[in-house]
Amino acid sequence: MKMRTFLLIAFCFAISFTVTAKKRSKKKPKANLALVEAYSQRIVPGIPGSQPQTSIHIIAVWEGGGYPEAMFWRGDGGWLGCNIAEARKIVNRQYIRANYLEYQTTKISPDKIQKGDTLQIDPLPGGKLPLPADIPDAAQNTLLFKANGSKWLSLHIDTIVNKHDIVKP
Repeated sequence: MKMRTFLLIAFCFAISFTVTAKKRSKKKPKANLALVEAYSQRIVPGIPGSQPQTSIHIIAVWEGGGYPEAMFWRGDGGWLGCNIAEARKIVNRQYIRANYLEYQTTKISPDKIQKGDTLQIDPLPGGKLPLPADIPDAAQNTLLFKANGSKWLSLHIDTIVNKHDIVKP
Protein backbone atom coordinates (compact mmCIF):
# COMPACT_ATOMS: atom_id res chain seq x y z
CA MET A 1 0.00 0.00 0.00
CA LYS A 2 2.81 2.40 0.82
CA MET A 3 4.45 1.68 -2.53
CA ARG A 4 1.25 2.54 -4.47
CA THR A 5 0.82 5.79 -2.57
CA PHE A 6 4.44 6.71 -3.20
CA LEU A 7 4.13 5.97 -6.95
CA LEU A 8 0.90 7.98 -7.18
CA ILE A 9 2.51 11.00 -5.50
CA ALA A 10 5.62 10.71 -7.71
CA PHE A 11 3.41 10.49 -10.82
CA CYS A 12 1.49 13.63 -9.79
CA PHE A 13 4.73 15.57 -9.26
CA ALA A 14 6.07 14.42 -12.63
CA ILE A 15 2.95 15.63 -14.42
CA SER A 16 2.96 19.00 -12.63
CA PHE A 17 6.64 19.60 -13.51
CA THR A 18 5.98 18.72 -17.16
CA VAL A 19 3.05 21.16 -17.37
CA THR A 20 5.13 23.89 -15.70
CA ALA A 21 8.04 23.30 -18.10
CA LYS A 22 5.72 23.57 -21.13
CA LYS A 23 4.26 26.86 -19.85
CA ARG A 24 7.74 28.35 -19.40
CA SER A 25 8.93 27.35 -22.85
CA LYS A 26 6.22 29.20 -24.77
CA LYS A 27 7.83 31.18 -27.55
CA LYS A 28 7.40 34.92 -27.69
CA PRO A 29 5.67 36.18 -30.80
CA LYS A 30 8.16 37.05 -33.52
CA ALA A 31 8.69 40.74 -34.11
CA ASN A 32 7.81 42.09 -37.53
CA LEU A 33 11.03 44.11 -37.79
CA ALA A 34 14.61 42.95 -37.29
CA LEU A 35 16.98 45.87 -36.73
CA VAL A 36 20.12 45.90 -38.88
CA GLU A 37 21.45 49.29 -37.79
CA ALA A 38 20.37 52.75 -36.74
CA TYR A 39 22.51 55.79 -37.41
CA SER A 40 22.39 59.55 -37.59
CA GLN A 41 24.13 61.72 -40.14
CA ARG A 42 24.61 65.43 -40.35
CA ILE A 43 24.24 67.13 -43.74
CA VAL A 44 26.26 70.31 -44.02
CA PRO A 45 25.02 72.49 -46.90
CA GLY A 46 27.56 74.21 -49.13
CA ILE A 47 25.78 77.57 -48.87
CA PRO A 48 27.46 79.82 -46.29
CA GLY A 49 25.24 80.62 -43.32
CA SER A 50 22.94 77.62 -43.82
CA GLN A 51 22.27 75.44 -40.83
CA PRO A 52 23.33 71.76 -40.89
CA GLN A 53 20.55 69.18 -40.61
CA THR A 54 20.82 65.92 -38.69
CA SER A 55 18.77 62.99 -39.87
CA ILE A 56 18.18 59.55 -38.37
CA HIS A 57 18.09 56.44 -40.54
CA ILE A 58 16.88 53.03 -39.37
CA ILE A 59 17.76 49.99 -41.46
CA ALA A 60 15.59 46.97 -40.71
CA VAL A 61 14.38 43.76 -42.34
CA TRP A 62 10.61 43.28 -42.58
CA GLU A 63 9.82 39.83 -41.19
CA GLY A 64 6.07 40.08 -40.77
CA GLY A 65 3.32 38.94 -43.02
CA GLY A 66 1.54 41.63 -44.98
CA TYR A 67 2.92 45.15 -44.87
CA PRO A 68 3.35 48.04 -42.40
CA GLU A 69 0.33 50.35 -42.41
CA ALA A 70 1.86 53.23 -40.44
CA MET A 71 5.15 54.00 -38.68
CA PHE A 72 5.97 56.67 -36.13
CA TRP A 73 9.27 57.50 -34.42
CA ARG A 74 9.43 58.70 -30.82
CA GLY A 75 12.71 60.57 -30.56
CA ASP A 76 14.16 63.47 -28.60
CA GLY A 77 11.84 65.99 -30.24
CA GLY A 78 8.60 64.04 -29.81
CA TRP A 79 6.60 62.07 -32.38
CA LEU A 80 7.55 62.05 -36.07
CA GLY A 81 5.96 60.33 -39.05
CA CYS A 82 8.27 58.07 -41.07
CA ASN A 83 9.19 57.64 -44.71
CA ILE A 84 9.79 54.03 -45.80
CA ALA A 85 12.08 53.08 -48.70
CA GLU A 86 13.58 49.80 -49.88
CA ALA A 87 17.33 49.72 -49.16
CA ARG A 88 20.27 47.84 -50.63
CA LYS A 89 23.77 47.86 -49.15
CA ILE A 90 26.36 49.41 -51.49
CA VAL A 91 29.42 47.20 -51.70
CA ASN A 92 31.52 49.37 -54.05
CA ARG A 93 33.84 51.21 -51.64
CA GLN A 94 34.80 53.87 -54.25
CA TYR A 95 31.14 54.87 -54.62
CA ILE A 96 30.69 55.07 -50.86
CA ARG A 97 33.73 57.36 -50.48
CA ALA A 98 32.58 59.64 -53.31
CA ASN A 99 28.98 60.06 -52.17
CA TYR A 100 29.12 59.12 -48.46
CA LEU A 101 26.21 56.75 -48.98
CA GLU A 102 26.16 53.22 -47.65
CA TYR A 103 22.68 52.27 -48.82
CA GLN A 104 20.93 52.77 -52.13
CA THR A 105 17.25 53.46 -51.59
CA THR A 106 14.25 53.02 -53.87
CA LYS A 107 10.77 54.39 -53.20
CA ILE A 108 8.34 51.62 -52.42
CA SER A 109 4.64 51.70 -51.74
CA PRO A 110 3.81 50.10 -48.36
CA ASP A 111 1.52 47.49 -49.92
CA LYS A 112 4.44 46.22 -52.06
CA ILE A 113 6.60 45.41 -49.03
CA GLN A 114 7.14 41.68 -48.61
CA LYS A 115 8.70 39.46 -45.99
CA GLY A 116 12.51 39.66 -46.17
CA ASP A 117 12.70 43.18 -47.68
CA THR A 118 15.35 45.48 -46.25
CA LEU A 119 13.86 48.87 -45.43
CA GLN A 120 15.28 52.27 -44.64
CA ILE A 121 12.96 54.09 -42.26
CA ASP A 122 13.54 57.83 -41.98
CA PRO A 123 11.71 59.93 -39.36
CA LEU A 124 10.57 63.14 -41.06
CA PRO A 125 10.41 66.39 -39.10
CA GLY A 126 7.37 68.49 -39.99
CA GLY A 127 5.49 65.61 -41.55
CA LYS A 128 1.84 66.04 -42.55
CA LEU A 129 0.70 62.67 -41.19
CA PRO A 130 -1.37 63.26 -38.03
CA LEU A 131 -0.60 61.28 -34.90
CA PRO A 132 -3.32 58.63 -34.33
CA ALA A 133 -5.36 58.97 -31.15
CA ASP A 134 -4.87 55.30 -30.21
CA ILE A 135 -1.06 55.34 -30.35
CA PRO A 136 0.43 54.28 -26.99
CA ASP A 137 3.01 56.32 -25.13
CA ALA A 138 6.54 55.03 -25.69
CA ALA A 139 10.08 55.59 -24.46
CA GLN A 140 12.48 57.69 -26.49
CA ASN A 141 14.16 56.05 -29.50
CA THR A 142 11.21 53.77 -30.17
CA LEU A 143 9.68 52.97 -33.54
CA LEU A 144 5.94 52.22 -33.37
CA PHE A 145 4.17 50.57 -36.27
CA LYS A 146 0.97 48.81 -37.21
CA ALA A 147 0.75 45.84 -39.55
CA ASN A 148 -2.32 44.04 -40.93
CA GLY A 149 -4.76 45.77 -38.62
CA SER A 150 -2.86 44.66 -35.52
CA LYS A 151 -2.41 46.72 -32.41
CA TRP A 152 0.61 49.02 -32.22
CA LEU A 153 3.91 47.13 -32.16
CA SER A 154 7.20 48.67 -31.08
CA LEU A 155 10.91 48.35 -31.75
CA HIS A 156 13.12 50.06 -29.17
CA ILE A 157 16.54 51.11 -30.44
CA ASP A 158 19.22 51.20 -27.77
CA THR A 159 22.06 52.83 -29.71
CA ILE A 160 22.10 55.19 -32.66
CA VAL A 161 25.57 55.45 -34.18
CA ASN A 162 26.82 58.85 -35.37
CA LYS A 163 28.28 58.50 -38.86
CA HIS A 164 30.46 60.91 -40.84
CA ASP A 165 29.04 64.23 -42.02
CA ILE A 166 27.91 64.73 -45.60
CA VAL A 167 29.30 68.02 -46.90
CA LYS A 168 27.39 69.36 -49.91
CA PRO A 169 29.26 71.42 -52.52
